[in-house]
Amino acid sequence: MEATIFDGHTQRPFTPSESQALTTTTPYVWVDIIPSGSKDPEVLALLTQMGFTDVVAAYTARTYSSGMFLLCGDNMLASTYAAPDEPGPPTLIHCVWNAGCFVTIRQGANRAIAQALEDFKPRVVSLFAQPGPVPGILLQLILDSVDRQLTALQTQVAMLDGQIIITANPSQLAALQQVRIPVSDLGTTIPAYLENLNESLIDPGSLPGMDAQGAQALQTYAACVNDVVQRITSTASDIRNAIQDYQGQVSSVQGNRINQLTLVSIIFLPISFMTGYFGQNFQLLTDATVSFTAWFFLGVALPIIVVIVSVALLQRSGFSIGRTLHFRTRSHRKPDA
Repeated sequence: MEATIFDGHTQRPFTPSESQALTTTTPYVWVDIIPSGSKDPEVLALLTQMGFTDVVAAYTARTYSSGMFLLCGDNMLASTYAAPDEPGPPTLIHCVWNAGCFVTIRQGANRAIAQALEDFKPRVVSLFAQPGPVPGILLQLILDSVDRQLTALQTQVAMLDGQIIITANPSQLAALQQVRIPVSDLGTTIPAYLENLNESLIDPGSLPGMDAQGAQALQTYAACVNDVVQRITSTASDIRNAIQDYQGQVSSVQGNRINQLTLVSIIFLPISFMTGYFGQNFQLLTDATVSFTAWFFLGVALPIIVVIVSVALLQRSGFSIGRTLHFRTRSHRKPDA
C-alpha cells in the first residue's frame, strides 16, 4: 500500500501511525491511497484507524461501483472515474470523507490525480478553511481527466475524418477502430454511473454535514458528469460519421473505376465490331482487302479515326476523358450579363 497526505501546503507520505491523529477538529486534509490489490488489508485497517466504519472500509475493496453516494454514520462514501494511465477502460476511484478529511482509494490514474492536485492547489487555502464543497470540487477535478481524454479523442477523429475526405486509405479505418475502443469503454460505464448518481443526489442538501455550498458543488459535479455523457455520445457519433465518410470514399473510388472500364469499353467497342466484321472469312471480302492501301486504311487509319470520333462524342456528352477518366457533371448556367 502507498498513501500520501496533502494538508494544503505540502504532499508527503502518510503512515498508519498518523491516522489516529486525524480528527474532525484538525485541519482538513486530502489522503490518497493506492492499494496493493483489490482487497488490501492494510487499506481496510488504515481506514478503520482513521475513524471510518467497517462498512465504508469494505466498500472501498469493491472492484465495481455505479455512483453510489451512501451515508454511514458520520462518513460518506462515493465513487468517480478518471482517465487511465494506459489504454483501457476508465479507472474507478473510491472516495470516502468526513468532516476532517477526504480520501481517495484507487489503482492507477496517477496522471489524473496529479493534475487534479495541481488544479486544486490555487484554491486550497480557502476551501480547506470551509471544506463543505471540497468533495464535490475534487470529484469534478478528477472527472476532468475523462473530459480531457474525450477532447483528445474528438480531435483525433476530426483529423482522421479530414484526411479521409481528401484521400481514404485502410490505415485510417484501423485508426478509427482504435479510437472506438476507449469511447466504447466510456459509453458502457459513465452513462450507467450518471443514472445512479442522479438517484443518489436527488436532494444533496439532505445529507448530514452537507452545507449549501457543499450541496451545490455536488450538483455541479452531477452536471459535469451529464456533460461528459453527452460528449461520449457526440464522439461516438463523430466516429460513425467518419466511418461512413470512409465507406463513401471507397465506394466513390470503386464507382470511378467502373466508370473507367465502361468508358474504355465504349471507346473500343467500334474497333471490336470492325475486328469481328473484317475477320469474317468471306472470299469476296478477302479479295477486296489484299492491297496495302486497303490494309492501311482499314487496319490502321480507320481504327484511329473511330477512337478519335468516340472520344470526341463522349466529351460532348459530358464525360472528361483524361488520366482519371471520371464522369463530369455538367452544370447549365446562364452567362453573366
